[in-house]
Amino acid sequence: MSLEREKPDPFASLDGREASVAIGDGTVTVVSLEDADEALSFLENHPQSLEIAESGNAILEDPVQLKKLVRKIDLTIAPLLAAVYFLQFLDKTTLSYTAVMGIRTDTHLKGQDYSDLSMLFYIGFLVAEFPTQYLAQHISRLGLYLGINIMIWGLILGFHAACTTFAGLAIVRTLLGIFESCVAPILILIIAMWYKKEEQGRRVSWFYVCNALTQIFGGFVAYGVSFANTRFASWRIFYIAIGALTMVIGLLVALFLPDSPVKAKRFTDAEKVAALLRVKDNQSGTQNARIKRDQVFETFRDSRVWLICLATMLSSIPNGGLSNFSSILLTTFGYTSQQALILNTPSGAIGAVCVLLVGYLSDKWRDRSVVMLICILPTILGAGLMIGLDPNGIPKNKAGLLAASFLTGTFGAAFMLLLAWNASNIAGHSKKVTANALTLIAFCVGNILGTQTFQAKQAPGYISGKISIIATLSALCFVVVVMRVSNDWLNRKNQRELAGMSEEVKTVLKDKMAYADQTDRNNVFFVYTH
Repeated sequence: MSLEREKPDPFASLDGREASVAIGDGTVTVVSLEDADEALSFLENHPQSLEIAESGNAILEDPVQLKKLVRKIDLTIAPLLAAVYFLQFLDKTTLSYTAVMGIRTDTHLKGQDYSDLSMLFYIGFLVAEFPTQYLAQHISRLGLYLGINIMIWGLILGFHAACTTFAGLAIVRTLLGIFESCVAPILILIIAMWYKKEEQGRRVSWFYVCNALTQIFGGFVAYGVSFANTRFASWRIFYIAIGALTMVIGLLVALFLPDSPVKAKRFTDAEKVAALLRVKDNQSGTQNARIKRDQVFETFRDSRVWLICLATMLSSIPNGGLSNFSSILLTTFGYTSQQALILNTPSGAIGAVCVLLVGYLSDKWRDRSVVMLICILPTILGAGLMIGLDPNGIPKNKAGLLAASFLTGTFGAAFMLLLAWNASNIAGHSKKVTANALTLIAFCVGNILGTQTFQAKQAPGYISGKISIIATLSALCFVVVVMRVSNDWLNRKNQRELAGMSEEVKTVLKDKMAYADQTDRNNVFFVYTH
């Protein structure tokens, strides 16, 4: 009786369960496929592994097919991510537009009530950040989970129209923050799954630019609605319209956004393999549904994560103030409420150009920190001009103040680069989830502090809010330099460890680490982006 010849495994070199190679006191092997990245399980268990390996490699080796694959990834991922981020920023800043459309009068807001409503959104966001991220990891259906959250917050946004008191608005604003809290971390995880490190900055800019575009869209819509001559208040119409649009986009995300390259229904198995192998050198994998406590603990011990959190908080304090008070500030410069709505749109256009340019340059130069410093400085200048040209709420130069407000839109690109920094510099799925959650908690804390820097008792000058912009962004410049030095030091440390290995060991080990779901600090082949 003849025995059937065993079928070769084309992905054996990626299997971190085999032939462990020690690095110091550690090892790169994983106990089981459950412990490894989901990509390894897909490649190992596929019934036609040899055929899809050959087809996937054929795509990678053919420049035309490879370009077609990247374009397909872009068209599948980018429009949906952009739509989500567009609506998230628009929905949370609707309060800024409606502030000059009559909501403060109709709901009897007094004193610090408006600032407190802005703060409550971020409190809800902060409380929900850890639970929503670990729930998303456990479910491992990122597209479906994100889509359901979007539909719920769209419904909540519509409920704003029914509010008549501060208490009602406080409830819906808090709930809005809870269901929006999942967005940015999930989008970062998706970008890290699908794109090489040198592609991530530009792709993050494609969805983050929507922050600026919402200023254009929201300004025009709010301006148009403000002319509505009906018994139903224009700000209520605005909330219903934006809420309905949000629910439609949420449904599209739930239906069409892939959870990961392994689960992408629009891609053939060969295209999935090519997509996975294309980003193998990132050494950060795709995802793993099991929450690993050792990776969670490592996140809290990693000083780089806390530097990112500090940088995020410093960049978010100005955001918390400006995103909620931009329209109000324009009225203090001498413009009418309706003029303030439409004059927010040029600032959005400037911000959009800045974000796209920053994303492009950070990938082209392969340098996040220098580009980050470039986009922070104009905002510091703009805030200084607003103080100098508007001392004690007495405008000296109306046009100059408008130009200064436009300059303050450039710093938003800094937070976009911090998101790209996380995508490029963190590995290990549980560590990525934890680091992203901590980053967004820092984002919340910064925004909460930012809403309180603009004090009602200081109107119309709001001097403390303007000073806080200069102080926090100046401190951010210093933290960015420290982050760069830290990453450069870790890269040199990894190079020293690799220098002691033979080329044969390096080749074997690098492949096995790619989908072992190890953290960046446990992987000497991981290269940090500065």
